[in-house]
Amino acid sequence: MRPGTTLVEVLLVVALVAATTGLAVPAIVRLRDRVSVRLAATDVASAIADARRAAFTAARRTAVRIDPAHAAVAIHAGPDTLRTLTLAGYGVRIRATRDSIAFGPHGLGWGAATTTITLERGAARAALAVSR
Repeated sequence: MRPGTTLVEVLLVVALVAATTGLAVPAIVRLRDRVSVRLAATDVASAIADARRAAFTAARRTAVRIDPAHAAVAIHAGPDTLRTLTLAGYGVRIRATRDSIAFGPHGLGWGAATTTITLERGAARAALAVSR
């Protein structure tokens, strides 16, 4: 008699693999969402820091405009666009309590610069608080 596997044994292995995969996939999706939100939050914080630095370096007002419809953040100094950050690659949604943040020539918040920016993907969420 030849050694081999029975149909029952093969079905049991397939069932175990399916059960393990069924448990692992949701955890992987949640992890991907958390990583995407964290990376997007880091990029947005970097863009805000760049805007502040540009305002101080050039000694002129600089604005960070938040566009939730296109999931984008743009840095403007007068009529010039210094940088545009698109968050679509991360698959996140962006919301903010204000549509823009401004920095004066000394790198300090200009006007009503206090805002909260929220980034979301799935159940993952991160909030950035920008204070004047």
